[in-house]
Amino acid sequence: MSYEVIQKVGRHQYIYLAEGYRNENGQPRQKRRPIGKIDPVTGQKVYKPEYLAQLHRNGAQSGNLETESLFSAEDIRKSSVRSYGSFYLYRKIAERSGMIRALREALPACWTEYFTLACYMVSAGDPLMYCEDWLKDTESYPVGSLSSQRISELLLSLPAQGREAFYSSWYAAHNDVEYLALDITSESSYSELIEDVEWGYNRDHEQLPQVNLCMMVGETSRLPVHQTVYAGSHKDVRTLVTSLSRFEAATGKRPATIVMTKGSSVRRTSISCLGAVMGRHITS
Repeated sequence: MSYEVIQKVGRHQYIYLAEGYRNENGQPRQKRRPIGKIDPVTGQKVYKPEYLAQLHRNGAQSGNLETESLFSAEDIRKSSVRSYGSFYLYRKIAERSGMIRALREALPACWTEYFTLACYMVSAGDPLMYCEDWLKDTESYPVGSLSSQRISELLLSLPAQGREAFYSSWYAAHNDVEYLALDITSESSYSELIEDVEWGYNRDHEQLPQVNLCMMVGETSRLPVHQTVYAGSHKDVRTLVTSLSRFEAATGKRPATIVMTKGSSVRRTSISCLGAVMGRHITS
C-alpha cells in the first residue's frame, strides 16, 4: 500500500509517495518517488502534473489538489536550450544608446532583422551565411528565418532613405558636444558583382579595384555617427564633399566640428573652401 511521506531537504519540504515491501531477507524496506512539495508561503501541498495525471487515469479524485507550476517531462523532452546572455547585453546597450529607437523610426518594418544581424556579426564574426545556425542556439527577437537567401534580400532591399533616416535619428539621440573624426579609406576586392568596385588610387598599392569608405566617429563617445560607401574611382576631395553634403542633409543645422588628417596642399585648400561653403568648423 502506498502512502505519502514529507521530508525536509534544506529549506524545502518535499512530498514522496512511499511503498513498503520486504527484501529477499525479509527485512522491511521502502521505495520512494517525488510527487510534489509544500508551498513555503501557504503551507499547502503542491503536486506534480504527471502525478495528478496518474491519479486521473486511475480514477482518483484530484480536482481539489493544487498543481505544481513546473514543466512536465514531455515539455522538457520537447524543449531546447538557447543562449540568452549575449542578446540581453546587446539589447540593453542598444536601448540605452538610442539605437533601438533610431532603428524603429527609420526601418519600422524590418528593424528587428537588421538588429539581429548586427548581434550575430558582433558575437560570431563569421560570414552572414551562418547566421541561421547561430540563431537556432541564441535567443533573439522573433525574426523567423534568416537564411542566406533571406539575408541577401534584406541587404538588397535596404532603402537609401531608410539608411539616412537612421543616421538622422541616431545623431539626434546624442547630445554630446564632441569632435567628429572623419576618415576616408579604401578596400580592395576581387568581386565582379559589386557595382562600386572600380579602379582608382590604391593606398596599399594593390593591383585590385576598390571601394571607398567614409566614416565619422565621435571623439569621446567612440560611436559611429555617419558612414557612406563610394565607387573606388572617386577622388578623396570629391568623396569628402559628397559625404559632408549627405551628413548635412541627415543631421540638419546642428553645429559640428570635424577633424581629419592633412593631405596635399590642394586637398587642404579644398577642405578650407569646403568648410566655408558648408558652414562647418573643419580642422585638418
